[in-house]
Amino acid sequence: MKLPYRWKQKWLQFLREWKKFKRDANLNLRYLQDDLYEIDKAAFPYFRAFTVVLSVLVIASILIPIGFELTPELIQLNRQIESWILFGFVTNFLLRLVLTSDQVTYLKKRWFEGVVSVFSVFLLIDIGISSIGIIDFLFGDEPNPEGVFLQFLKGYLLFIVVIKFLQYLPELLDRQKNTARFLVYSFLSLIAAGTFLLMLPGATQDGEGLLFIDALFTSTSAVCVTGLIVVDTATHFTLFGELVILSLIQLGGIGIVTFATFLFLFISGGLGVGQMNTLKGMVGESNTSLVTSTLKRVVGFTFVVELIGAIGYYLSWEVSFPSSGQRILFSIFHAISAFCNAGFSLFTNSLADGMNATNIGVNITTVILIVLGGLGFTTIWELIRTQTDRARWRRRLSIHTRTVLLTTVVLITVGTALILIMEWNQTLGGYSWGNKMLVSLFQSITTRTAGFNTIDTGSIGISATLVMIILMFIGGSPASTAGGIKTTTFAVLMRSLAMTIRGYDRMELFKRTVPNRVIFRAMTVILLAASCISVSTILLSLVEDHAFMDLLFEEVSAFATVGLSRGITAELTPWGKLIIVISMFLGRVGILTFMVAFANRLDTHEYKYPEETIMVS
Repeated sequence: MKLPYRWKQKWLQFLREWKKFKRDANLNLRYLQDDLYEIDKAAFPYFRAFTVVLSVLVIASILIPIGFELTPELIQLNRQIESWILFGFVTNFLLRLVLTSDQVTYLKKRWFEGVVSVFSVFLLIDIGISSIGIIDFLFGDEPNPEGVFLQFLKGYLLFIVVIKFLQYLPELLDRQKNTARFLVYSFLSLIAAGTFLLMLPGATQDGEGLLFIDALFTSTSAVCVTGLIVVDTATHFTLFGELVILSLIQLGGIGIVTFATFLFLFISGGLGVGQMNTLKGMVGESNTSLVTSTLKRVVGFTFVVELIGAIGYYLSWEVSFPSSGQRILFSIFHAISAFCNAGFSLFTNSLADGMNATNIGVNITTVILIVLGGLGFTTIWELIRTQTDRARWRRRLSIHTRTVLLTTVVLITVGTALILIMEWNQTLGGYSWGNKMLVSLFQSITTRTAGFNTIDTGSIGISATLVMIILMFIGGSPASTAGGIKTTTFAVLMRSLAMTIRGYDRMELFKRTVPNRVIFRAMTVILLAASCISVSTILLSLVEDHAFMDLLFEEVSAFATVGLSRGITAELTPWGKLIIVISMFLGRVGILTFMVAFANRLDTHEYKYPEETIMVS
């Protein structure tokens, strides 16, 4: 059928008008999209702040049932918070949908949030008008469908919060111009969070929570992997409190920034050069390009060793626990505590009871974990790598690793021998010859920052106590979970003394010349540590009424993050506890690192003054 000419003209005119309309609509839509894009960019900071507020509400809603006894008032408050969470989640989703320049793409990427938002709207309506019963209609006779959905939503939002933080981490690392200060702030933040959680009533068995100073002390001791306690960990805390302490030990041992960066690597392609430069000092890696691989090795090695240690404890306590669940908890807790050199124990007397003191499995597992945690990740990885070529083993080990291994072996051997001799007929008098050796070996190793004990530390004689103070002061090795001035610092000092006495004008070690800057740094660390311990001990003697030896032992134990005590920790006054808290913190981050973090750094001068001698005798 042939159309009339007039109809053809009308059709062509309609097509022209339609094309013109599409062109104008597209142009206007592009302008609108540009405007929405600009609005979205301007609103981004507000969305971030809104997300932070929503995250705080989620955390509060999770902590209220765990940390408090649920009174009718708290139940009502939690219900209101849950309503705000629902409203905030829906509002956040809808505002982002409206302001985005491409709604279709946004819905495709965020379809799951869209579905959750629809259910959230139904739940809000159901909460507002409870007689409608929409949720009951959708879920049928399921038990408490509202509660199930709310728990799911809070878990999902908490997961999103963690992901958002990890995504923000690279930006945070890029902003850091002072790595030492960033490290100090990260530890302070973790201590503050732990203090708040331990003050919750649900953290303690009496339902009252810890006092602020006791919560601060316990949190600092856990984060700084020290082990000094003002209340009995075994009997005073609930499961929630014990898990908080365990988390603080783990994050404090490997570093919260290190652990967070490790998680970030799973959701991203990697780190930038600036970010790796910020992290290299935290993971003990001098080569910036190897930071990522070193970080993965540190965290991976930590988890593997702790898992093996937990299995060792589990097998060693085969007949000691009434239930397998409690046995698993104790095994995991002590494995993490031992490897991180923390010294926290779920036994009232640490390991100084009949079940553990001479238990071969417990002693061997604990000793191995302590030594591996105190050697340092750099040393351990070099030992693992060199095993592939045993013929060149000695020649390929670095001077750092040789120094660490030699000093560690000497300190353990000498410490064991001295404690064995000095306490043979004293605290060791009731043990067999083999158990005397075992107990002496354990005390020699644990004294160098682990904090566990298999005998009563307060009953040890003065001579052996002085030996233990020296071992605590030296501590473990660099890039480890241990404290003290470090084995390498002690070795450098001893070698420099020997070389000076023999008339050398330089220091040589393992047929290598050690730069003077290393000697200067070692002397600085030792002088700063000795000064800090001296000042803190003097202050303790002013505010505490205890024997000087007990106060000195307590202070060295705190500064070296050991955790051993002669029984006065719980009796300290608030001022004494605060002094110990500061000592533990300075000992963990390193007093030199702390001073570098807040010191005004001067540029190195390119000129040199004439030399002139000073009489030193």
